[in-house]
Amino acid sequence: MSVRAPRSGLRMLRRASGIAAVAIVAVVLGGCAGLSGAPVSVALTEQQGFPADAPIAEPFWDEGWRGEPIGWLADDRATITIVSYGSSACPFIATAVTVLDDATVGIELRQGAAYACTDDLAPRTHMLPTPEGWGQGDGPYTAEITRFLDAFGAADPTLSTAELWPWTEPATIAVQTLRGAPDDITLPPDALESGEPLAFWGPERQSLRVITWGSSSCPPPATSLTLVDEAQLSLVFGPLPAGRVCTADFGPTTHVLGVPDGVGSGAVTLAVRFEERDGSAQQTSIPIGD
Repeated sequence: MSVRAPRSGLRMLRRASGIAAVAIVAVVLGGCAGLSGAPVSVALTEQQGFPADAPIAEPFWDEGWRGEPIGWLADDRATITIVSYGSSACPFIATAVTVLDDATVGIELRQGAAYACTDDLAPRTHMLPTPEGWGQGDGPYTAEITRFLDAFGAADPTLSTAELWPWTEPATIAVQTLRGAPDDITLPPDALESGEPLAFWGPERQSLRVITWGSSSCPPPATSLTLVDEAQLSLVFGPLPAGRVCTADFGPTTHVLGVPDGVGSGAVTLAVRFEERDGSAQQTSIPIGD
């Protein structure tokens, strides 16, 4: 024998269930809702992605990078571009640009409201007007960037510094670093194809000229040249700094170096080591030509 609940009891049960469901949805959405009002952007443009014509590279291969924004000052000094990284569903919005001193601007980035945040680390480009009269000298210029991570409600902001201009150049021990090969050196026919380094003495062995191959805008920096014995030298090229943009060409660069004392007058071999930022290295040994 079955017992049927009164219709009024069923209505009350359904209403209670509906109220509970609404309450659950409200809790879920409230936990993922961002700011109560959308931040107001002060940027000239803001869009997802990393600009193809950026003068610096994305920092993904830098071991010390933890998602901090990067940026640059335009050549005409009219704009400051900042690239932020975070959830593509909870994008940052540039809400303020202020002058802190002659060399530093302060930039605020706030997350926009969102019902849920994806777990990605997507770039977003913010192009901002340069404050009037700022950034017109030789620099260096930096931005103190405050990120308000409040897509899930109020949270402590994070502060980071971005170099805007000039960008870090690698230190080198070379007396000169020249694009191309010297006119008095005849390269082997397969030099470009093999891409192997070459070494030649300068006049009276007072200098050493080492030719490397790769992007003409990003030659590897020579960091040390040491005497192993009278018949061997050791040359180390270090890694390029993080964020360096390189042209996509492939050609020779000549590194003119001083010669350590103790080199013999006979045949001398050069051990060349190319180091990378991840700790790996490639090494080869080549004769030094006259």
